[in-house]
Amino acid sequence: MELRITNPQENWLTEQILWNNEELKAAIAEKVKDYKTIAYTEDSLKDMKADRADLNKLKKAFEDERKRVKKICMEPYTKFEQQVKEITALIDEPIGLIDSQIKEIDERRKTVKREEIEELFASIGFQSFVKLDMIWDEKWLNATVTLPKIEEQMKSRMYQIGTDVVTISKLPEFKFEAMEVYRKTLDMNQAIQEGQRLADIQKRGSKTHGGGAESKGSGRGSEAADCS
Repeated sequence: MELRITNPQENWLTEQILWNNEELKAAIAEKVKDYKTIAYTEDSLKDMKADRADLNKLKKAFEDERKRVKKICMEPYTKFEQQVKEITALIDEPIGLIDSQIKEIDERRKTVKREEIEELFASIGFQSFVKLDMIWDEKWLNATVTLPKIEEQMKSRMYQIGTDVVTISKLPEFKFEAMEVYRKTLDMNQAIQEGQRLADIQKRGSKTHGGGAESKGSGRGSEAADCS
């Protein structure tokens, strides 16, 4: 089965459209040359409008002919295009049916794999504040990503979280508040920034009030956070 074009062949009306191009180009160039040197005045406004009308009329004549030729050239293609679209529409129907079945099968596969990933997550032993959606990677549902690979990535993330928790616990102040941010976001930078923000506020307050009692935030920061 193949599409065979019997007419036109490749050399049909594709090389050029023959017309007196050079002859008209030279004649028009000569005609418009005079207009370029005319110095119009307010008294010659009527002549200016007449000249412009003549030039627009000349241009329109060329444009109308261009459009006519284009229509002639496009008519067989337009018909051919419509005929091809009618055939491809017949092909699109079974493609759509197959696509929907592929999507349905893929969704079932993803559902099963998601359940397997959930079981894997539960078995690894993440810190109590870590939920699966906090570390979820949509690529895990790809058929090419194996469960052993996902397990490797999960454990790597768990170890990194453990390292982050230790780092936060060693902050000189506001470690509790920083840990609370980390528990919610698993974002080390954001947690450190929160601790620094509170420390800056405390320092400004100390300068304003000349020292004084230890702030509530500083007191909480000294508490040992439950990082398990």
